[in-house]
Amino acid sequence: MLHRAIKMMSVTAAHDAWSWTQRGHGHDAHCRIKIWQADGAMKAHWPGLQRYISVRRWGTRGAKVFDHTTYYISSEASSAWWLAQRIRGHRRIENTLHWTKDVVLHEDGCGLVDSQAATTLALIRNISFNLTVMAGYRSISAGIGAMGENIATLWAMISQPGKKTG
Repeated sequence: MLHRAIKMMSVTAAHDAWSWTQRGHGHDAHCRIKIWQADGAMKAHWPGLQRYISVRRWGTRGAKVFDHTTYYISSEASSAWWLAQRIRGHRRIENTLHWTKDVVLHEDGCGLVDSQAATTLALIRNISFNLTVMAGYRSISAGIGAMGENIATLWAMISQPGKKTG
Protein backbone atom coordinates (compact mmCIF):
# COMPACT_ATOMS: atom_id res chain seq x y z
CA MET A 1 0.00 0.00 0.00
CA LEU A 2 2.77 2.47 0.89
CA HIS A 3 4.77 1.73 -2.26
CA ARG A 4 1.67 2.20 -4.41
CA ALA A 5 0.87 5.49 -2.64
CA ILE A 6 4.39 6.81 -3.22
CA LYS A 7 4.30 5.87 -6.92
CA MET A 8 0.90 7.58 -7.29
CA MET A 9 2.19 10.69 -5.49
CA SER A 10 5.28 10.80 -7.71
CA VAL A 11 3.25 11.86 -10.77
CA THR A 12 2.13 15.06 -9.00
CA ALA A 13 4.25 18.20 -8.66
CA ALA A 14 7.06 17.68 -6.18
CA HIS A 15 7.44 19.75 -3.03
CA ASP A 16 11.20 20.05 -3.67
CA ALA A 17 13.83 18.52 -5.99
CA TRP A 18 17.60 18.42 -6.46
CA SER A 19 19.87 16.92 -9.13
CA TRP A 20 23.50 15.81 -9.31
CA THR A 21 25.84 13.89 -11.59
CA GLN A 22 28.24 11.11 -10.63
CA ARG A 23 31.16 10.11 -12.83
CA GLY A 24 33.83 7.50 -12.32
CA HIS A 25 34.56 3.79 -12.01
CA GLY A 26 33.17 3.10 -15.48
CA HIS A 27 29.85 4.85 -15.04
CA ASP A 28 28.23 8.16 -15.83
CA ALA A 29 25.08 8.64 -13.77
CA HIS A 30 22.59 11.45 -13.50
CA CYS A 31 20.44 11.54 -10.38
CA ARG A 32 17.31 13.46 -9.46
CA ILE A 33 15.66 13.39 -6.05
CA LYS A 34 12.10 14.59 -5.64
CA ILE A 35 10.24 14.88 -2.38
CA TRP A 36 6.58 15.24 -1.48
CA GLN A 37 4.92 16.00 1.80
CA ALA A 38 3.03 13.05 3.21
CA ASP A 39 -0.72 13.62 3.36
CA GLY A 40 -2.87 13.27 6.46
CA ALA A 41 -4.23 9.83 5.57
CA MET A 42 -0.73 8.37 5.15
CA LYS A 43 0.52 10.06 8.32
CA ALA A 44 -2.41 8.53 10.21
CA HIS A 45 -1.53 5.07 8.87
CA TRP A 46 2.27 5.51 9.39
CA PRO A 47 2.88 7.81 12.38
CA GLY A 48 5.97 9.97 11.97
CA LEU A 49 5.90 9.85 8.16
CA GLN A 50 6.85 13.27 6.77
CA ARG A 51 8.18 12.80 3.24
CA TYR A 52 7.84 10.53 0.24
CA ILE A 53 11.02 10.43 -1.80
CA SER A 54 11.91 9.23 -5.27
CA VAL A 55 15.46 9.01 -6.58
CA ARG A 56 15.85 8.43 -10.29
CA ARG A 57 19.29 7.35 -11.53
CA TRP A 58 20.01 7.07 -15.24
CA GLY A 59 23.09 6.88 -17.42
CA THR A 60 25.63 4.31 -18.52
CA ARG A 61 27.69 1.74 -16.68
CA GLY A 62 30.31 0.54 -19.11
CA ALA A 63 28.38 0.03 -22.33
CA LYS A 64 25.09 -0.69 -20.51
CA VAL A 65 22.36 1.92 -20.25
CA PHE A 66 20.38 2.05 -17.01
CA ASP A 67 17.38 3.98 -15.73
CA HIS A 68 16.11 3.10 -12.27
CA THR A 69 13.89 4.81 -9.72
CA THR A 70 14.07 4.01 -6.02
CA TYR A 71 11.45 5.11 -3.49
CA TYR A 72 12.01 6.03 0.13
CA ILE A 73 10.10 7.45 3.06
CA SER A 74 11.40 9.71 5.79
CA SER A 75 10.41 11.00 9.18
CA GLU A 76 12.52 14.08 8.43
CA ALA A 77 10.71 17.15 7.08
CA SER A 78 13.88 18.25 5.30
CA SER A 79 14.87 19.62 1.90
CA ALA A 80 15.62 17.49 -1.16
CA TRP A 81 19.31 18.47 -0.93
CA TRP A 82 19.58 17.38 2.73
CA LEU A 83 17.80 14.07 2.11
CA ALA A 84 19.98 13.44 -0.97
CA GLN A 85 23.12 13.79 1.17
CA ARG A 86 21.80 11.16 3.58
CA ILE A 87 20.81 8.78 0.80
CA ARG A 88 24.17 9.25 -0.94
CA GLY A 89 25.96 8.58 2.37
CA HIS A 90 24.05 5.34 2.83
CA ARG A 91 24.83 4.26 -0.73
CA ARG A 92 28.51 5.08 -0.19
CA ILE A 93 28.54 2.60 2.71
CA GLU A 94 26.74 0.02 0.58
CA ASN A 95 29.09 0.54 -2.36
CA THR A 96 32.28 0.37 -0.29
CA LEU A 97 31.87 -1.74 2.82
CA HIS A 98 29.16 -4.15 1.75
CA TRP A 99 30.42 -4.51 -1.82
CA THR A 100 33.89 -5.31 -0.49
CA LYS A 101 32.51 -7.84 1.96
CA ASP A 102 30.43 -9.49 -0.75
CA VAL A 103 32.93 -9.48 -3.63
CA VAL A 104 36.38 -9.52 -2.03
CA LEU A 105 35.61 -11.44 1.16
CA HIS A 106 32.89 -13.64 -0.47
CA GLU A 107 30.46 -13.06 2.39
CA ASP A 108 27.29 -13.91 0.45
CA GLY A 109 28.68 -17.13 -0.98
CA CYS A 110 30.05 -18.70 2.19
CA GLY A 111 27.15 -21.18 2.44
CA LEU A 112 27.19 -21.55 6.22
CA VAL A 113 23.85 -22.57 7.68
CA ASP A 114 24.88 -22.67 11.33
CA SER A 115 24.13 -19.17 12.65
CA GLN A 116 26.89 -19.24 15.27
CA ALA A 117 29.52 -20.21 12.69
CA ALA A 118 28.23 -17.57 10.26
CA THR A 119 28.36 -14.93 13.00
CA THR A 120 31.92 -15.92 13.94
CA LEU A 121 33.06 -15.79 10.31
CA ALA A 122 31.39 -12.38 9.84
CA LEU A 123 33.27 -11.12 12.89
CA ILE A 124 36.57 -12.38 11.44
CA ARG A 125 35.77 -10.66 8.13
CA ASN A 126 35.02 -7.39 9.96
CA ILE A 127 38.30 -7.62 11.87
CA SER A 128 40.28 -8.30 8.68
CA PHE A 129 38.55 -5.42 6.91
CA ASN A 130 39.28 -3.02 9.77
CA LEU A 131 42.90 -4.14 10.15
CA THR A 132 43.63 -3.46 6.49
CA VAL A 133 42.07 -0.01 6.78
CA MET A 134 44.06 0.69 9.98
CA ALA A 135 47.25 -0.37 8.20
CA GLY A 136 46.57 2.27 5.53
CA TYR A 137 45.61 0.03 2.63
CA ARG A 138 43.03 1.53 0.28
CA SER A 139 42.52 -1.85 -1.37
CA ILE A 140 41.31 -4.60 0.94
CA SER A 141 42.61 -7.25 -1.48
CA ALA A 142 46.10 -5.71 -1.41
CA GLY A 143 46.00 -5.41 2.38
CA ILE A 144 44.98 -9.01 2.89
CA GLY A 145 47.61 -10.14 0.37
CA ALA A 146 50.35 -8.13 2.08
CA MET A 147 49.40 -8.90 5.66
CA GLY A 148 47.84 -12.34 5.31
CA GLU A 149 50.94 -14.17 6.51
CA ASN A 150 52.53 -11.36 8.51
CA ILE A 151 51.44 -12.49 11.96
CA ALA A 152 53.81 -10.13 13.81
CA THR A 153 52.31 -7.03 12.17
CA LEU A 154 48.76 -8.28 12.69
CA TRP A 155 49.42 -9.05 16.35
CA ALA A 156 51.00 -5.63 16.90
CA MET A 157 47.94 -3.96 15.39
CA ILE A 158 45.59 -5.94 17.63
CA SER A 159 47.58 -5.72 20.87
CA GLN A 160 48.84 -2.13 20.48
CA PRO A 161 46.22 -0.36 18.33
CA GLY A 162 47.69 3.14 18.70
CA LYS A 163 51.23 2.14 17.73
CA LYS A 164 52.51 2.43 14.15
CA THR A 165 53.30 -0.97 12.68
CA GLY A 166 55.04 -0.21 9.42
